[in-house]
Amino acid sequence: MEPGKLLYATNIRQPSFSEFERLLTLRTLGLEEVIFLHATKVEGWEGRLADYGMNSKTLTVEGPMVSCILNVAHQEVASLIAANLNRGKRRLLRGSLTTQLLRASSLPVLVLPEYVEAADSPQKGMFDHVIFATDWSAASERALDYLLNFKEIINELEIVHVIHKKPSVRDMRNLKEKLSQARKIFLDHGIDAEAHVYAGKPSEEIMLAVKDYDATCIVMGTTGMWTLKDMLLHSCSYRVAEASKVPTLVIP
Repeated sequence: MEPGKLLYATNIRQPSFSEFERLLTLRTLGLEEVIFLHATKVEGWEGRLADYGMNSKTLTVEGPMVSCILNVAHQEVASLIAANLNRGKRRLLRGSLTTQLLRASSLPVLVLPEYVEAADSPQKGMFDHVIFATDWSAASERALDYLLNFKEIINELEIVHVIHKKPSVRDMRNLKEKLSQARKIFLDHGIDAEAHVYAGKPSEEIMLAVKDYDATCIVMGTTGMWTLKDMLLHSCSYRVAEASKVPTLVIP
């Protein structure tokens, strides 16, 4: 992440500042300012952030949540959006607010769980132990390149590829080579990485990997495209972002 601004947006009635604090490891990457965008009045956050030596300001949503987020991100020249949105509000064709935001944003979006369970290790940063889910698409390649910028704050990384159909011997050989190449890229950048293969429904297996490795965050790429098939089946990245109990960083 280049030095810039983080837009933190939420329409949760009682947002958690302690969960937001886990994002402050981004200061190591050059984060300079935070713009808080709340749907309800929230007091004291600017003062608490000032204790960390960071600039911030607070805005209140007036109008449709997703449109407000995108407009403010553009006006404030944000480099990353972090969103903690109510997952209960869905529209049949448009999907939830989270899905709408992921579809429309040209910026990386960090989707935060609506309800955060108390962490066993409060000292862990949000990017301490990352699941990088890849399907070797161009979107996944962009996500990998973006993730390398986080090398200073990642302690462990698990590369996860999910097989959803029976592979041939050649497929397995190619998969092994791709996993090895991806792992080498991370290792060459000083990131402790291991590669894993899961089999089944991608969104479910990715979340299983989170549980298996006690991960703190998921990173995925997305095309941002929205076809009739997507409306019926939903993109894997949208499914994960909607259901995950840990933050999910989605790279367009």
